Amino acid sequence: MTIAQALRRPLAIAVAAALLPLAACSNNSDKADSEKTATPEPSGDTLAEAMSKQDSLSTLTGALRDTGLSEVFDNAGSYTIFAPTNDAFAKLGDAGKALRQADQRAVLTAVLRDHIVPGYLTPDDIGTAIDAEGGRVKVQTMGDHKLTFTRDGDGYLVAAEDGSTANIAGDATAASNGVAIPVDGVLKKL
Repeated sequence: MTIAQALRRPLAIAVAAALLPLAACSNNSDKADSEKTATPEPSGDTLAEAMSKQDSLSTLTGALRDTGLSEVFDNAGSYTIFAPTNDAFAKLGDAGKALRQADQRAVLTAVLRDHIVPGYLTPDDIGTAIDAEGGRVKVQTMGDHKLTFTRDGDGYLVAAEDGSTANIAGDATAASNGVAIPVDGVLKKL
């Protein structure tokens, strides 16, 4: 079953179906990739707590707090967030500053939801799925859009439906209920 087929089922089934095949596809032939994109063992922190300890994600954690989405990452559900770094938000310039204004909370919430996918995914899982699917994997976001993942040299490129892209930009942060994978761009054209 492909990830795309699994995403057509109810959310709970899609998460289970997507995660089980990813784990089963892992092999030792990609040891160099595993070492390069290794995700540390999960901490006892919730995902919200773990992200708040990352200086490079302070803009994101503030935005999550402002929109109320940080509460999602303090609960038991498992999520992966493709976390725009402070530099990624800074690249937005005036549009990024405007997005953080109180009257733009609904827009900011929608943008952030398109960076969140259900389940616990690591960069290794993404690489394994890309290889298993022949070079490209799509996953559904909590904002009801799709992100497409492909290899980009030694790393991974993430593309949103609107054509915006970002690269995985650093080590993932693993928590008790999810993973934050830093990206160097905001996955929404503003």
